[in-house]
Amino acid sequence: MSLLVKDLYKFLENLAPLQIAEPRDNNGLQIGSYNSSVSGILLTVDVTKNAIFYALEKNLNLIISHHPLIFNPLSCILKDELKGELIYLLIKHDLNLISWHTPLDKISEGVSEAFLKALNFESSDFIIKEEKFNQKFGLGRVVYLKKSIKLQDLAEKISHIIDSWIMVVGDLDSSIDSFGFCGGSGSFLKDELKKIGVYTLITSDVKYHTAKDSLEEGFNFIIIDHGLSESFILPVLKDKLQKFFSEKNVVLPIEIYKEPSPYKIFKNKRRD
Repeated sequence: MSLLVKDLYKFLENLAPLQIAEPRDNNGLQIGSYNSSVSGILLTVDVTKNAIFYALEKNLNLIISHHPLIFNPLSCILKDELKGELIYLLIKHDLNLISWHTPLDKISEGVSEAFLKALNFESSDFIIKEEKFNQKFGLGRVVYLKKSIKLQDLAEKISHIIDSWIMVVGDLDSSIDSFGFCGGSGSFLKDELKKIGVYTLITSDVKYHTAKDSLEEGFNFIIIDHGLSESFILPVLKDKLQKFFSEKNVVLPIEIYKEPSPYKIFKNKRRD
């Protein structure tokens, strides 16, 4: 038995329904055909040239990305611009692209929960709760610790797990007994956490004025790379796909493609 692209689309729809996506989000099949037979799957956060070349090297003709390659409507597709080049590459090599973004962010076993499980933390609930068609979902997760921990120790634990740069806003010696986490850009959840007495948030893309104000207010941020914060969903997705294939008596290769943070932190050392 072979699987078609539409079978993987239905799998994702059952896992994280499109009806819970954020209004302006663009999910689903972006390039290819629902009726294409799948030779293998590449899971990635972003669609890049390296990711496409890796898929070609491994003979994986379906890429499932977290971030949509096509987010806003395109007025043109130009080969000499990056997005156009990527689209040309995918079409030229008969690759299919499905993007599944905020639905994966908002399910209970989604992006944020995957990160917390990698750190062996147990979350209690969403930061922002929603309900639609008798299904509960939301954004971010809240963790209540059994034993308080210093902000610095939490930051070091995260740094060890992600093996990348980390930034902290707040007093490193402060003791915390709870925190929030939101994969991707989640600084907008700060006020929601303050309402429930939680004053630490792990997330990405925190702007200067938000950080500056938070320092004055005694609210802590642990800031990590956006892509890395969301990449922990990929092994979870791979595991669920393998179980799905087992039920269908199908054997297909699944590869995870991760890229390092695009940022390099440089700190000038004073010369005496």
